[in-house]
Amino acid sequence: MIALLRKDIYVADKQARLLIVLALIFCLIPNMGAFSSTYALMTAFMIPINSLAYDDKSKWDKYAAMLPYRISELVGSKYLLCVIYTGLAFLIVAVGMAVQGLVVTKAGIDWTELWETELVLIVTMAFIMNLTLPMLYRFGTERGRMLMILMLGAALGMGLGLVKIVKTLHIPGLPLPLIVTAGVAAAVLLTVISVRLSMRFYRNRREGKYD
Repeated sequence: MIALLRKDIYVADKQARLLIVLALIFCLIPNMGAFSSTYALMTAFMIPINSLAYDDKSKWDKYAAMLPYRISELVGSKYLLCVIYTGLAFLIVAVGMAVQGLVVTKAGIDWTELWETELVLIVTMAFIMNLTLPMLYRFGTERGRMLMILMLGAALGMGLGLVKIVKTLHIPGLPLPLIVTAGVAAAVLLTVISVRLSMRFYRNRREGKYD
């Protein structure tokens, strides 16, 4: 799977560098607010999606069928790529907000705002990844583009909604670590279901069932 990740990273190298630099610049500009974190999120999402588009355009799946890779590895590498770039977006947002607080405004780091922003980014990306990738494997990157936009909006809304619920949820005797643990468990379960669906759709597409 490491070789598959290296292939995707090499293919997206030039585009990824530009998007990452722009995301960092936006995060360093004062008063950009939600735009900078949203751009970082979109960067983390679009690079793996573009990787799928490149695979479709180059007929990579036909070549991969002759290589000793399992479907779980071919599909799992895309999910892992999303996780890697989500982590990178997390760091970019953290660095940008830290620099703004310590250097630009000199008001110090607003840890509450920082973690709320990062929580929105992680939750939203989890929804985007798990809802969108199965659709792209089912319908392809071209036909699935409109569905991807709809899923993106739905994921962003669900991510913001869940974070707001967590912030306003005050149940006596229910500690925050328990809520976080339940959220992580739900995310893992959703990811497992999403990966299995993507593997099924990938196998069916390879066999020509969607032609």
